[in-house]
Amino acid sequence: MGRPPRHISESLRSLIGDLGFEKRIDQVKLMQKWPDIVGENIAQIAVAERVSDGILYVKVKSMTWRTELLFQRQNILERITRQFGDKIITDIRFI
Repeated sequence: MGRPPRHISESLRSLIGDLGFEKRIDQVKLMQKWPDIVGENIAQIAVAERVSDGILYVKVKSMTWRTELLFQRQNILERITRQFGDKIITDIRFI
């Protein structure tokens, strides 16, 4: 007869993975969870704007905060990796 029936959520997960959308979906989730990753205080002065070619672009309200966040970049990348895996973001640019 054929394969046994699968739940639609399994089929969708498989399709999303096959089409390569899983990484993009995780990137969107990252943007939504940005305040949880960096904390509410930092999220108020540094807004995750977009992801392009594995680089997260974060708009920062002042040069002083940009400098501070440059020092925290590796820590933030580690938090992202713990939550989403190694390949979602390769770098952060504070703009």
